[in-house]
Amino acid sequence: MEGESEPYTGISRIVGLLKILKEKGGTSDLYQLGLDLHLDLGEELQIVRAAESLGLVVTPESDIALTPLGEAFIEKDINGRKAALRERLLTLPLFTSVLSWLEAAKGESLPEEEIKHRLGESFPSEDVDGSFLLLVNWGRYAELFGYSSSRGELYIDRGE
Repeated sequence: MEGESEPYTGISRIVGLLKILKEKGGTSDLYQLGLDLHLDLGEELQIVRAAESLGLVVTPESDIALTPLGEAFIEKDINGRKAALRERLLTLPLFTSVLSWLEAAKGESLPEEEIKHRLGESFPSEDVDGSFLLLVNWGRYAELFGYSSSRGELYIDRGE
């Protein structure tokens, strides 16, 4: 994990997308947005899908538009965004499942390999490594999870 670059679904990329959409009045053509962001189509679609999965944008036809949740998210300061993301993550099955596993574990932490094994069983159609990276990146930003690379463990972030 250490030293890996932020995936296209990283929060900073989603925030960048939202900011550009806001500058464009809240909507844009997907093709033009990709040009504005200097992204190839695959990169752009990953960011758009991530933002859409969080309810921050909608993609009617070939357009993209901020949702009211997306507009409120981009107006918040960093701490407000973290809190809003945390609240949203707690509605997604991937995050609620992992949180329940960690809460049930002694010490509220589990080894990366154990979580990946459980992810494979619980979400067989998902990419396990990609899902784990998403858990770590989004979970850390939202101060829901922490990750110790020296121990290879994901744990509940209690802010202590």
